[in-house]
Amino acid sequence: MNNDKILALESESSLIKIRDVLDSVDAFLKASTTHPQLHDDLALVLAEVFSNIIRHGYGHEQGKINLHLILVPDGVKCVVSDSGAAFNPFTLDESMPAPDSLCEGGYGWSLINALTRDLAYLREGDENVLQFSVTEDPPSGTGARVSDRQDIAPPQT
Repeated sequence: MNNDKILALESESSLIKIRDVLDSVDAFLKASTTHPQLHDDLALVLAEVFSNIIRHGYGHEQGKINLHLILVPDGVKCVVSDSGAAFNPFTLDESMPAPDSLCEGGYGWSLINALTRDLAYLREGDENVLQFSVTEDPPSGTGARVSDRQDIAPPQT
């Protein structure tokens, strides 16, 4: 596959560094023929995924987050990996929380679930691996079912 269809990034686990990652992803997508709505959806999903890893996976520790994107005909396949604390998405409620039940936060996983397809998680050794697709024809908002996949791997460059 052409290298112009693959983006591989490594970032420090810092909320400030999320902006750099999102800028790189935006530039990558703008160089492709993907629809602008896909750019917005992917930026929202990645911001939530990275934020969750930083806050819950690493907490007050520093670490690395790896991102692999591959352009496919109907959108983007993504693999995000980190060596933070184990995270099992199967323990989370997939529904959107009521607005009056939360002061701040709590919507991230619901947004990720609603905007992605083929959402899968694997804990491999000391590494969390989250795989998903964001497509130009997004899910209807009911959310993709999370699955436990054993065949998750970053795209080969």
